[in-house]
Amino acid sequence: MPSSFGQIAGRPQLLVLALMIFAQGSAFGATIPYLSVTAIGTLGMSDQTYSLLVFVSSISAVVISVSLGILSDMLGDRRHMLIAMSALGVLGYGAIYFYPSVPVFLGATSLVIPFFYATSSLLFASARLETGELEPVDAASVNATLRAVISAAWVVTPAGLGLALGASGSMLGAWGLASLFCLFILLCAILVLKSPPSRTARDTSAPGFFSALKELAAPDMVIRLIAIAAITSTLRLSGTIWPLILTLQLGGKTADVGLIAGMTALIEIPFMLMWAGLLKRYSIVGIIVTAALAYGGYMVALSFATAPWHIYGLALPGAAFAAALLALPLNYFQDLFPGRPGLGTAFMPINSFLGNGLNAAAFALGSHFLGYSGTSLLGVALAVTGVSMLLFVERQQRA
Repeated sequence: MPSSFGQIAGRPQLLVLALMIFAQGSAFGATIPYLSVTAIGTLGMSDQTYSLLVFVSSISAVVISVSLGILSDMLGDRRHMLIAMSALGVLGYGAIYFYPSVPVFLGATSLVIPFFYATSSLLFASARLETGELEPVDAASVNATLRAVISAAWVVTPAGLGLALGASGSMLGAWGLASLFCLFILLCAILVLKSPPSRTARDTSAPGFFSALKELAAPDMVIRLIAIAAITSTLRLSGTIWPLILTLQLGGKTADVGLIAGMTALIEIPFMLMWAGLLKRYSIVGIIVTAALAYGGYMVALSFATAPWHIYGLALPGAAFAAALLALPLNYFQDLFPGRPGLGTAFMPINSFLGNGLNAAAFALGSHFLGYSGTSLLGVALAVTGVSMLLFVERQQRA
């Protein structure tokens, strides 16, 4: 949407934040796809240790991101937090690159790098403040456009690294590149981002830390969290099963998986911008509900795929509706707490954690009893359940 890009380009601080968001997405895109390959294949970590690492790092990321999101509303100065968190990213990724070993990988990934993950919440909270004078729909449109920036990073960085390092047999260079991306964020935070206006050490208008946690745990908020997690878990479940259906049931090749994944990520970008534009005409809840139900239809179609070209054909509608479910939940949560973007953004790591848990449970249950194609129907159940809960809590609030 030109209006969204114009809003970003016309605000220097917002433009810098967009570049920092791209760098942060690139750091994730450089390392996350190759996490298991590097840990197990290159460094020799056991499968059990790797599973424990993923669990511990997920818990760390949620606790740190939520805590810093709430503290950022209380203290008001996200710039210094960004400086500290990006510096830890430089150290964590750099340590793995320069001192590759299982102990270093474990320590950096589970304890240091999760602090860098918190920069996502801080950057989007900062961007929300930069759009504070805009109409809510325009601010949400800008936010969705910034979310598309992350998708662009995921299209460019993993593919480029795969071509550059694939023949070497080791992807450790990805961690060196991620450290450079963190360094870019660090330098931007130090040299370009402006400090907030002079204020007291603590914003007394913001609720205390534990009061904010109670707001997160309020019954209506818990229902919203579970609803959005159920809806977005359909994306994770689809991403888990369609490569298995393609390669193990339909005779597709591994190369097809990479091609479809890259094509899907590329298609999502323009559709994210399209959904952002539609926010000016339709409610965000209505768009999320429509996209969730349509994505459920995609999951039904996936269960009936009988040839590799069916998976290719479904990539377009799947990416179109996935784009809304990737871009809009952040706006939805931030709109719940106007003026406190840190608290609103803190919902996202919790949503991601819950979504991963629902995906794991659905896959374990479905693959055991229903097969891979049948498991996609559980995605429909998750989408319908999430939509029902979301409509229920929104209706209750209006009443």
